[in-house]
Amino acid sequence: MKILFLTQFFSPETGAASKRVYGLARQLVKLGHEVHVVTGMPNYPSGRIKDEYKKKIFCFEKIDGINVSRYYVYVSEKRNTLNRMLNYFSLVLSSLFFLLKRREIDIIITSSPPLFLGLTGVIMSKIKKIPHVFDIRDIWPEVAVEIGELKEGSKVYKIMKRIEKIIYKNSDILTVVTKGKKTNLIKNGVDANKIKLVSNGFDEEFLEIPINKDIAERYNLIGKFNFLYAGIIGIAQGIDIIIESAEKLKFNNEIQFVLVGNGVELERMKNLVREKKLSNVIFTGEQPHNNIRSFLHYSNVALVPLKSEALKDSVPTKLYEALGAGKPVILSASGDSVEVVKESRGGLVVKPGDIDSFVKAIEKLYKDKDFYKDCTINSKEYVIKNYSRTAIAKTLEKQLKLELDKSRDNSKNL
Repeated sequence: MKILFLTQFFSPETGAASKRVYGLARQLVKLGHEVHVVTGMPNYPSGRIKDEYKKKIFCFEKIDGINVSRYYVYVSEKRNTLNRMLNYFSLVLSSLFFLLKRREIDIIITSSPPLFLGLTGVIMSKIKKIPHVFDIRDIWPEVAVEIGELKEGSKVYKIMKRIEKIIYKNSDILTVVTKGKKTNLIKNGVDANKIKLVSNGFDEEFLEIPINKDIAERYNLIGKFNFLYAGIIGIAQGIDIIIESAEKLKFNNEIQFVLVGNGVELERMKNLVREKKLSNVIFTGEQPHNNIRSFLHYSNVALVPLKSEALKDSVPTKLYEALGAGKPVILSASGDSVEVVKESRGGLVVKPGDIDSFVKAIEKLYKDKDFYKDCTINSKEYVIKNYSRTAIAKTLEKQLKLELDKSRDNSKNL
């Protein structure tokens, strides 16, 4: 098959969207398919285009056998609704220039969020008369309302709801990453037969990345019991709970909190640490994804917080990576991600925002050596068995082949 991914985010950008598309695309290449990715110039989450891509309106590169076409995107370090919309819609428009390349494509997969690139996917699928798959990691605009970024009933919300309906109606398959998302879509009137589960997963090759010893020295990770958060430092993640816990545990000289990543909340978190005069919190800034393997290696426990109990159908990619690397997890969330931690027996779960329980979970894994050891063994075995990226790519491949066969049969009957 000749497969096209449309995505706002792609390597070298970090974050769940980039990891998912990159992981699936790479595995599909290994399965013998020709894979193309249409995306923008890397700029997330800093709002600045990376130096090697600056002043370009188009560039082509090959990454692990994946054909990557990058197009112009509007960027701004100022975080507001207008700039985000301009960022999203600039790629919606610029990515349509891929049609001029006259590439032969069998099927299109659009990654969401953001929602709007689905319009490009729908347009391309109509012009090329091929199936369109809309891959949903988070259901927008609902998730924006849940985290307080958008008001239900606002003009922007209403526009997004209309766009959502257009995309759903004109997509042949809707793939979702959790059972909870499938349930939510069905409740909102989407045909259950149209929805397929293609979960997030763990790439076993992540464990083969060499350990960078310089990281341990640079960030003072040796001789400490390190609690690691690695990911976007944004609104949905609720990083405040980590800073509040660090304050309660500041008298324990062995416990240290390491925050890896960038995002709109980073400066506020740094200011909180300064205000509280905490010496047990380290910010490393944005790191290449390969470095996450080393940070996990030198850490004892991974922290996976989500801000709201409303985000029940989200399972962060960082959860799979931590468990797959054999690191116990403290999850502050509810819903589908809780099932993963409990079924894996790889860590502890607390309610979002429950600082006292979060601190108790930290102390449990710090003090109870037997429990800690059991978590390390259970977590790795469970994730590799149930959430291998290879197996997930094969699930997607099967769904794509079925849809492509159906599309070809329909064309013959016309």
